[in-house]
Amino acid sequence: MGSVLEDLFYQHYLTQEKDQATLQRIATNTGMLKKDFNTWQKKRFLHIIDDKDLLAYNQASDSFASGVRYGLMFMMEVLNEKNAD
Repeated sequence: MGSVLEDLFYQHYLTQEKDQATLQRIATNTGMLKKDFNTWQKKRFLHIIDDKDLLAYNQASDSFASGVRYGLMFMMEVLNEKNAD
């Protein structure tokens, strides 16, 4: 179990359901990968894709955390102004 931010992000980012067109595209691409690449090429290609996905996940996670922080700071600022009135 991670932090609250990680739990919120995980629930949204990783558990999104894929539509039928996306699933079909994934199946087609997987078939082409098996047919056109030899074993070494397939392994290299999948390592590159994994690295790209890791970078995208990290960027999305950082952006999500920043958005939550800015939202909380905005909320605190509004509450402080309301209490000052």
